[in-house]
Amino acid sequence: MSDQTKEIESTLLRLAHHYEKANDLFKAVRKAHPEASRKQIVLAALSAMIDRCETNDTVTKKLHTLAVRERGVE
Repeated sequence: MSDQTKEIESTLLRLAHHYEKANDLFKAVRKAHPEASRKQIVLAALSAMIDRCETNDTVTKKLHTLAVRERGVE
């Protein structure tokens, strides 16, 4: 995993608790990482979701929703 993906993943996890909707979370991450592609954000969300799936259900659901809604859109 690239350093940029790790940074995006860290941002996703930090911000996930502050946003109710996945779309708002995506916009916040995009604002924090304007150079990141939609695909990079989705991959970071999937990576974070897989890592946290058994320990943090709320974050996992938000990350899953973000990844599903944003995949294939560019």
